[in-house]
Amino acid sequence: MAHPDVFPPLTNLLRGSFGDLLAPADSFADMCAEDVVFEAPYAPGGANKIHGRETVAKYMPVVPEYFHIEELVETAQYRCTDPELVVVEFYAKNAHGVKTGLPYDQRYINVIRIRDGKIVEYRDYWNPLVVLSAAGGAEALPDHVKGSTAD
Repeated sequence: MAHPDVFPPLTNLLRGSFGDLLAPADSFADMCAEDVVFEAPYAPGGANKIHGRETVAKYMPVVPEYFHIEELVETAQYRCTDPELVVVEFYAKNAHGVKTGLPYDQRYINVIRIRDGKIVEYRDYWNPLVVLSAAGGAEALPDHVKGSTAD
């Protein structure tokens, strides 16, 4: 099942950064394997781990609902001795909180495992203080974004 591209800046970044490592796909969710594990270790309430492509597809629309990000700009990419693993650094360009209008000056480090052209593991490291500031505080975010200490 094809998923709509609800967050084009991320899809464009990954397509441009990884090229032939990723199989052709029209959305971030479609770039993911059926059993993908997506983790945000620094979510405000503790690590947030999402299992499965369909769950990721349901999670992704939250990003543009809370944050307007014109573009994600890669600043560095590291290929590891493990050929399936890539580390990429990037930042949000021309970004702000949708509901607050406050700046969203976010930098990211992502650790991504790609197998057979699909993302199987995605660890998304970002600064929770920037998220909270641009969103208007923890109470402004939905529970599934805040994270929890449970796996």
